[in-house]
Amino acid sequence: MPQPEQLIQNEIMRIYCTKPWLRLWRANTGMARFKDRTVSFGVKGQADLSGILPDGRRLEIEVKTPTGKQTHAQKCFQQMIEKYNGVYILARSASDVAEALCKAGYTEYVRRA
Repeated sequence: MPQPEQLIQNEIMRIYCTKPWLRLWRANTGMARFKDRTVSFGVKGQADLSGILPDGRRLEIEVKTPTGKQTHAQKCFQQMIEKYNGVYILARSASDVAEALCKAGYTEYVRRA
């Protein structure tokens, strides 16, 4: 059974992955072990979901439960994304994503059916 954070992430993906104005995907991090080697992938602290907004800006969505806290590495990743004019959202619900996108200037897109 999916954990609460996974349920929130699934809801965000269900709503936003079908929008023609947005590209959004799951950004995994971790390690894979092969017979004779280990391969790391992802960036330490990166958000759970990555995407591209209609004007080309990068979108990063970190999904947390209502009581979840960002790690130090996640806060550093957020600072880097925001420094380079990306949109970083700390989402505890799908409605947090809509609210943050509107605040970032994408209201016309969010309100489209």
